[in-house]
Parts: sequence; C-alpha cells; structure tokens
Amino acid sequence: MKFAFRSLLKSPGFTLIALVTLALGIGVNTSMFSLIDALLFSNAPFPAAERIVMLQRTTRAGDENDFSYLEQREVREKTTAFSALSSFTRDFSAVAEPGQPAERLNGILADAEMFAAFGVQPQIGRAFSAEETQPGKDQVVLLAHGFWQERYGGDPSVIGRVLRIDGDPHTIIGVMPASFEYRFLWGDCAFWRPLAYTSEQIKGRNYRVFSLAGRLKPGGTPEQTVAELGPLAATQERDYPQDYAGLRYRALPLHEALMDDESRKISWMLLSLSGFVLLIACANLANLQLARATVSMREFAIRAALGASRSRLIAQQLTECLLLSVTGGGLGLLLALWINSLLEASIRIGEKVGTFKLPIDGGVLLLTIAASVLTGIVFGIVPAWLASRTDVVGALKSSSRGSTSGRSQHRIRHLLVIAEVTLALILLGGAGMMQRGFDRILTRETGWDTSRVLTGVLPMPEKRYETPEKRVEFYRTIEQRLTALPGVESAALTTALPLWHYGNTRQITHDGLASADPTTLPRASLVMVTARYFETLGIKLVEGRVFAADVKAGDPEQVVVNETLARQFWPDRSALGQRVGLVDGGQTKWAEVIGIVRTAESAASFTNPPSVLHVYRSVVHEPWTWIRFAVRSENPGALIESVRRAVAEVDLDLPADQLMTVGQFVDRQQHNLVVVAQLLGGFALLGLALASVGLYGVISNIVAQRTGEFGIRLALGAKPADVLKLVLNQGLVLTAIGLVLGAAGAYGLGRFLASFMPRMIEPDPLTLTATAFLLFLVAALACWLPARRATKVDPLEALRAE
Repeated sequence: MKFAFRSLLKSPGFTLIALVTLALGIGVNTSMFSLIDALLFSNAPFPAAERIVMLQRTTRAGDENDFSYLEQREVREKTTAFSALSSFTRDFSAVAEPGQPAERLNGILADAEMFAAFGVQPQIGRAFSAEETQPGKDQVVLLAHGFWQERYGGDPSVIGRVLRIDGDPHTIIGVMPASFEYRFLWGDCAFWRPLAYTSEQIKGRNYRVFSLAGRLKPGGTPEQTVAELGPLAATQERDYPQDYAGLRYRALPLHEALMDDESRKISWMLLSLSGFVLLIACANLANLQLARATVSMREFAIRAALGASRSRLIAQQLTECLLLSVTGGGLGLLLALWINSLLEASIRIGEKVGTFKLPIDGGVLLLTIAASVLTGIVFGIVPAWLASRTDVVGALKSSSRGSTSGRSQHRIRHLLVIAEVTLALILLGGAGMMQRGFDRILTRETGWDTSRVLTGVLPMPEKRYETPEKRVEFYRTIEQRLTALPGVESAALTTALPLWHYGNTRQITHDGLASADPTTLPRASLVMVTARYFETLGIKLVEGRVFAADVKAGDPEQVVVNETLARQFWPDRSALGQRVGLVDGGQTKWAEVIGIVRTAESAASFTNPPSVLHVYRSVVHEPWTWIRFAVRSENPGALIESVRRAVAEVDLDLPADQLMTVGQFVDRQQHNLVVVAQLLGGFALLGLALASVGLYGVISNIVAQRTGEFGIRLALGAKPADVLKLVLNQGLVLTAIGLVLGAAGAYGLGRFLASFMPRMIEPDPLTLTATAFLLFLVAALACWLPARRATKVDPLEALRAE
C-alpha cells in the first residue's frame, strides 16, 4: 500500500486526472442512487411502514386511486386483512384566527382510524375520536408540526385556542409530530380535521375523492387483501358494468403507491444514463493507466528481473487502482452531496420548492463503496495484466525514453477509445432524444392562449354552499365582480384549465353507439364552464355557438365539444345538432351539441397521452364546490390584489387561492420536468467532456511515443501537413468506428425507451445526426491539438533524444 501511494505521488498529473474522472463518474451515480432510493425504495417515516398499504383499482377505463363513500364502505365490509383502515381526502379551507382575515391553507380530512393506520399519535394534545367524525361534532383540528412552529413558535399553550375554518370555529386539540409530515402523502398540509361525510358524499357512488390506506395485521399480506376483495370486484362489475368493467383491486406498499408511473420511469432512465457516464469514466481511466504502464515498462522489467512474480506485479497495479478508486469514491461522495443539495433546492413537492430531501443513507453508501471498488477493478485489471506480461529482455534493452508499447496494448487502447466514443454517442443520443421529447411537449401547440390571463381557485365550503342554487348564485356574483374590475377584458369560471386535469372523466356515447357494449364506450374529459370561458382562454370557436349567459338549471342540456371528438363521432357530417350521452352511475344524460371549439391540450404527461376528447358543460347543470376562475387583461399580474378584494367583498371567509398568471401556472406544473431536462444536459456534457479528454490523452500519448519517428520523417523531407494528416487519420478513424457503433446503440436505446414512454421519446435520426456531428467536432479538436504539436517537432532534438 505504501509503495502504491508513493508511486501515485510520483505521477501527480496522472493521479489528479484520475481522481477528477473518478469523482465525476462515481459522484453523479451516487446522487442518482440516492434519488432512486428516496423516490422508489425508502419507506415512509411511520412505525412499521412496510405494513402500510394503499388500495387502488384498475378497470378497462384505466387506473383509479380514489374511492367514493359507498365504495370504501363496501371494502371495509369485505376485508379482514387490516388492523386499521383509514379514509382521507384533501381539504382546501379558509383558515383564520378570530378577528383576522382568512387565508387559504391545505389540510386533510381523515377518519379516526388514521392514527392507528399510520401508527402515530399527536406530539402534544390528543387525537380526535370516532364520535368527532359525526356532522356537527367535527369542529376540532390538529396542527401540523411545521405550521405550529411557523405560526405559533412551537408554543404548547396553543391547545384549546380557536381557529375559524371556513367560517366555523374549530378548537385546536393537538399537534402532530414532525415525522408525520410526509409530503408525498399529505402534500403541504397545515392541519388535519375529522372527516364527517356529507349527504352528497354518502349517496354518490361516483363521488370519488377518498384515499384508502391501511395497516395490515401481523402476518397479513397485500396478496391476501386482493384475494379477499376479488368477490367484491366481481359483484360490483356485475351490478354496475359501465363503472366497473374489468375491475381489479390492488394493494400496494405506501411508498410504491405514492410514486406515479411517469416519475418512476424517468428516475430509472436518469440512473441508466448516469451509468453511461461511469462506463465512459472507466474506459478513460483504463486508457490513462495503460499509458502510464507503457512509460513504466522498464521499471516492471527490472522488478521482474529481480524476482517479482507475475501475480505480485498484477497485485501492485490493482492496489494502485483500488487506492485511486476508493479515494475518488470519497471525492465522488462529496460531489454527490453537493449535487443532492442542488436537487433538494430545485425539486418541487406539492406547492413548495426546497422541501424534498435526498439523504445518503447506509444503503446508498454501500452502493457507492461497491461502485468504487468495482470501478477500480474494471479500469485496472487489463493494464495490470498487460504490465505483468512485460518482455524483460526487450524492455531492458530499450532506452527509458524510447520505450514503446506493444501491439496488444495499442489494440486495447484503440478498443477503449472506440468504446468511449460509442458510449458517449449512446449517452448523447439518449439524452438528446429525451431532451427533444421534453422540448416537444413543453413547447407544443396547446390550442389556447396562455398569455394575459390570471387564474386562481375558490374552494367553497359545502356547509355554506350546500345547494346547487347557492353555488350558481355565487358563480354569477363572482363573475360579475371580476368582469367589472378596471382593465379586465373578460372573466370566466371553470372546473379545470387546459394543462391541468382534475380527473373528471365520463363515458360518452351518441345515437350511433346506442347499441354498443357500455363497457367499451370511450371516455372524455368533462369540464364545467361559464359562458365566457372560451373567450377568456382564447380557445377558438370553430362552428356553432357557446353557452348563453342566462342558462338556467331547468333548461335543456346543451354541450360544446372539441374538434377531436366531433371528427371521431361524426366524421362525415357536422356535429352541430347531434346528441351526446354522458354516462354517470349507469344513467345516461343526453345533451345537444351547440358548438365545436379547437382542441385544447390538457394534462401534460410523458408516459400516458392526455384525454383529447373534451365535453364542455354549463356550470349551471353541475355546480361544484371547487371552482377555478380566469381573468384576461393586458397586465394580469397587476390584478392580483384587486381580485382578492373583489372576492372578499362577496365572501370574507373565502379567500382567493393560487393567484398567478397562466404562464406562472404552466411553469409550476412543468417545474420538475425542467429540472430533469437540466440533469440530462449535464449528463450529456459530462459524457462528451470525458470522451474528448480520453481521446486527447490517447493521441497525445501516441505523439509522445512517436516523437522520434516524426522527427525522422521531417528530416527526410516530410511536410508538417503530412505529419498532421497522419496523426489526425489515426484518431479520426477510431472516432468514426465509435460513431457508427454508437449510432446503432443510440437508435436501439431510443427504440427501447420509446416502447414505454411513447409520448416523449421517438427514435429521431435528426437528433442522432446532430449529436454524432457534435461528438465528431469535439473529437476532431481533441485529435488536432496533439497532431499540431507533432508538426512542430524539431528533427535534431527528436533524433538526439533517440
């Protein structure tokens, strides 16, 4: 070990480059290990979290993660696998202390089994009881630890104080511990309240807003739960074929259930591409080690002549490599910590940036150590083996300055250069195709105007707006107030904006599908809107008209559809005057098509295409308590305070939330995708840099070894341009071979990635050509610099050195 340490210190240039290369390769991969671990494998911070599962369902229409009251009640009756099964849903409430203005905060409505299901009790105070989940007895609240610290400075005397939530007084009865604030599950939660089911929730089978999470009994398994729910699935499918066709229940571990398929696939692809960086680093280091071994051939020969065995020489070389790799791994760990700090400050969880944590735990540390040791073996074994095969007599006869490597070493170094270029192009091509997919989706034509629009949310308390008439009256009053604001061109209310999908889809039919199997009917996004929705969002009317401003609940049902639906249902005639059937709970509501609008893109997704069939319905016919508004103006950002005041004048306890321009709204929706795109760009640049440095090192070494030959050529009359061409040809031939192999590999990688992310990745010849050309230019520069140095060799000095 001491000899290896001294040997590395004698070659400071080689040692420094090797350590930097190792730190980059191992650091990037350690960071990706920790990202994968945090997203896909780390258990939630609850006691015995491995026993907590979430229930989900899949039908022919797709996956469904939420349940209605009736559905969750049926599940409770049919399964015995849980010691506790909790139902909960999001709560967007207006919260205020007495005498203070209200603000919109995110909370959770949960039943009393939440505490047993997650194995957590309040840090101070008490939990709410089952009795307190009854209507009229539910005016108690538990605070989140972060909210308690931020708002009350961690004051324990907060217990017993009163908060006004949606206008009703609620007594603070406890504070949950910090470990309970699991953002993947609760989001930006400030409080938990008892879930008291409303009459509307109890009677609606399709009112699906509740999540189900349970703690398995000792010895219970997810498979047992699914088996117990099999007969229930069959019964529901038989009784309600339109809603439950192909129904199957799933019981997933909590951390797995909370990670969507899109994020999971992107995470694995990032890890795969970072692996290419490490492979390029290994090839680079093997080349450096071979070059160093070439210079040290005479030293190896002397040691062999003095009795050193072949195994001793191999062991010494591998010791040096392992010392380098472990040291480089330590530096890579520091680099990974820095990269993780950047990711933690960049990734958005819920509505906040900077709350995501990427710890490097014991498992990630072990992977880093294993990667470091394996890297040392991979890049050291071939040079060590070749060094042990030194021709003692030949090496001792050659001068120390004129020693050259054998043909086998030349072949291996050439193969390593080809491998570097091949891997670099696969990395560049894969990252380029992913980046192009990001750009294609992020900059696609959406079919609506995102400029000059301010948007916000108005979740209405069901207790104060319990009837459809009260909700419609509120809609009209708010729309009038917003329209009357100075500088406002138009205003509208809606349940969903394009690029944001609330999950409200319905099966749809028309007269031509009346006899079709109800389980095979297509699904469309159903969006409730007011009359000026299309004008405000710039969705162009193609044919017909939009809703009148004075639509009443008793008027005949009318709908507006998008172009895509109109072409699919009535390809050979106009959709105007045709009937569309909205299927809900086994009942079909028929409506006349009065207008056709341009298709507006919704729900940006890389793995699953968004719903492109849109049906717009007047809010009068289906008034929700959750509504979003949009206001068009020349300067939408300047309207924020005016909008707040206008809403407060209508209802002081209903503050406008999420006020932002549509541009800001879109940026927030796509924030994490931009972070991923930046990571891809970093991987590509790192791979390009490592490959070019490796090629430069090989050609420089060739020039150094052939200095005498070049001097003789120049002395015999060769022109500098001939020497330049000779050196360039050698490097560019290796590059060309690597580019051909890399292009094939990158195209194959693109086909593979496109098989499970078809919306994002397409094998793209243009991208492959561009990345190959870029790599060729960089490689040409890496070859030209040492080749140019070869043309400046002084023949006399070169011959004197020989």
